[in-house]
Amino acid sequence: MRITSLAATLSALFLTMCGDSLPSDDPPAPITILGAKLIDGSGGPPIDDAVIVIRGTRIQAAGPRSHTPVPKGGEIIDGRGKVIIPGLIDLHCHYFGDRPQVERALRTQLYFGVTSARSIGVDPSETLAVFADGRAGKIPAPRVYTAGLGFTHPEGHPVDLTVNRPATEEEAREMVRALAARRVDFVKMWVESKNQTVPKISAEIRTAIVQEAAKHDIPSVAHIADEEDVYQLAGLGVTDFLHTVRDREPVDESFVQMCKSKGLTFTPTLSIAQAAWYFAENPEALDDPELRQAFSPEVLEGLAPAAAREQMLASPQLARMKKEYSIAERFVKQMQQAGVRIGAGSDSGAGNVATGWGTHREMESLVAAGLSPMEALVAATSTAAEIAERGESRFGQLAAGKRADLLLLDADPLLDIKNTRKIERVMQAGKWVERDGLLR
Repeated sequence: MRITSLAATLSALFLTMCGDSLPSDDPPAPITILGAKLIDGSGGPPIDDAVIVIRGTRIQAAGPRSHTPVPKGGEIIDGRGKVIIPGLIDLHCHYFGDRPQVERALRTQLYFGVTSARSIGVDPSETLAVFADGRAGKIPAPRVYTAGLGFTHPEGHPVDLTVNRPATEEEAREMVRALAARRVDFVKMWVESKNQTVPKISAEIRTAIVQEAAKHDIPSVAHIADEEDVYQLAGLGVTDFLHTVRDREPVDESFVQMCKSKGLTFTPTLSIAQAAWYFAENPEALDDPELRQAFSPEVLEGLAPAAAREQMLASPQLARMKKEYSIAERFVKQMQQAGVRIGAGSDSGAGNVATGWGTHREMESLVAAGLSPMEALVAATSTAAEIAERGESRFGQLAAGKRADLLLLDADPLLDIKNTRKIERVMQAGKWVERDGLLR
């Protein structure tokens, strides 16, 4: 009895330190899921016949039934025949349009089990206000980490978006200070020439951005394509890279060792790299009613007609794009096998990548590139959380003290990664999400 009391006291203290107090006179009733297979996001072996106990916004306990006490009272969920995984995290998202459009995208992500996301560099103040409402629980939404507006060359990629385009180092520093005042979570740079068709942001201005961001304890994230840019930015202390190296294939051992020694991470966004032809070659995918609702009507109208798909497949750029995609796949496999961390990010909201659905498609693409289903799940859960939170995270893994973000699945994703789509229930911060009505 004394041991049980001490454990309860330590658990409550730990949860309080994590930001979720449990008043001793009125602790929240537990939610207990019994008998499911638990894939905790760590990459460790799954646990059959597991018990997971949630109190408030946090996980109190998670483990095998034989070693995990079941509390009395509260909600009991029969998990037999089900699989539990952490809520999904998408490290590369874009949200365009007015407030209703942004809210629709956020609801759609939550429907698909994306409980946390990063918005990569195209967020004006109006969009930041929507994210703030999501964090405050005023609207259904993932917890979104944002860069506000990212940085590029004055004539650089993306040429058609409103972003920061400093012409001098001091102008870049002023723009970073303005972002710091808005309390952004990271700073984003596009370092991309689009096959030498647009100028890249200069090394000097990149340096000014990274140094000024560091003064405000804000990490820098870089969109890259060329090996030399990874070397230059890594030398400044940047560790978080979007997309893959595509100008050298394969990268040599010295590059791999540099990545490992500096703790670099890559979020390859394979989904956007194949978006130009995926639906043309797989038109049956558009028969999925959930996917059709995830797409905006405008995008769906452009993809559905047979003539549009034929035009995609007839593009003179298709062979080049497929070659680049193969290079990206091999880069991902090479990095994963070398022990360089890979995170999951779909580039959803851009091109033909449907919000929410694209996160699941990204995991499928990672498996096709050579990751195991378990490795793809880790990329979309614990690794993604560590990247988003710059180290040990508050979520992304189903363990005591972590935030209770989870999916209850009807099938095992270790047998087929596509089974992550077979969602019965979504929990975010200890509350069951009302999925009905989110896809509208």
